[in-house]
Amino acid sequence: MPKRKNGELPMPAGWEVGREFDGKIFFIDHTNHRTTWVDPRDRYMKPLSFADCKGSELPYGWEELYDPHVGLYYTDHVNQVNQLEDPRAQWRQQQEVMLKDYLQTAQEDLAAKKEIYRIKQQRLSLAKHEYQYLTDALLATGQPGVRDSSTSLLSTSSSTSQKYDYDLLKADVNLSKMRVGRLKRELQQIRSEMYYKEKGVETLAQCVFFACLLC
Repeated sequence: MPKRKNGELPMPAGWEVGREFDGKIFFIDHTNHRTTWVDPRDRYMKPLSFADCKGSELPYGWEELYDPHVGLYYTDHVNQVNQLEDPRAQWRQQQEVMLKDYLQTAQEDLAAKKEIYRIKQQRLSLAKHEYQYLTDALLATGQPGVRDSSTSLLSTSSSTSQKYDYDLLKADVNLSKMRVGRLKRELQQIRSEMYYKEKGVETLAQCVFFACLLC
């Protein structure tokens, strides 16, 4: 909306400024046939929410008033509500409660992730021991050699059994190695997730601290 030469915004089309007998200004919306205490130009000049306010600002629709009997009070013209409590303090308290809830949830999530990491570490340790045990057993067994043609039927059967046991053991070693590799990758992924969760918890803790100072 373009400003006038004096820097003031003009009234929107269909709007007019009115004045009560006591001099209080109100605004007439001829388009919708209604009146309001809220300056329609405030939409372009005032913050639209408490989150956008700076210092002691009040957002669009809010007004600070004084009554000789009750002192300062606040009017929400949008919702047509009067209250004694400063809405800025209310908003800060709500933000503090919300941030504390977020912080507690984040801390619980981080604790659960750490517990998963601890369990995965135990599983990795067991998997490493199993892999080492199977590898040692495979080396101790050795690949069966080729026997000469004079080997008896009984010894040939024994050789086949040894070969079969060796192949099974070798397959177990490969599976164990894959399990160790998978657990290492999972731990690395969990470590990365824990890092970012810890950073998030630190940030939320700082926000809660500053929110408490403002309340």
